[in-house]
Amino acid sequence: MTPTPTTAPDAADPGPVQRWRNAAAHLPALDGPALTAEALVLLLHYGIDWTEGWVTRHRERYWSDILADRIYTATFQSGNLRRFWQLVSEELGSSPRNAEERLDLVYALDGGDDSEVLQILREQTAGLILRVRIIADTVRATRPSATERPPWQ
Repeated sequence: MTPTPTTAPDAADPGPVQRWRNAAAHLPALDGPALTAEALVLLLHYGIDWTEGWVTRHRERYWSDILADRIYTATFQSGNLRRFWQLVSEELGSSPRNAEERLDLVYALDGGDDSEVLQILREQTAGLILRVRIIADTVRATRPSATERPPWQ
């Protein structure tokens, strides 16, 4: 099986991107470059340092302005997905938090035609961000509260 942004090497144990998507299974499925673009935006969002990063001081503008502006601008400043990731992740203070997320990032960066994915990121920025926000809200709502979690989580 060839890894893609939607699957980890072992389909029985999907990577974080697919687990996040599975939480919001009610959303229409994406494919091709749009699927890769969504994976990159999910990884950007979840990789932000929400405790000490600069973005945390601007949460009220994050979904409406900051994320969209950084993604859109980086698409014009980069000719490939690796450069796009470098620019936007540095701007947002985002990096994969663990080995699984790093692996999903590799899959996303190698997941398709760079120019098509960059075009989707540029032309469908608002729609991608809306999908990621719905996914993030759904994931957050399904997590056990701190009082319900065992102390080791």
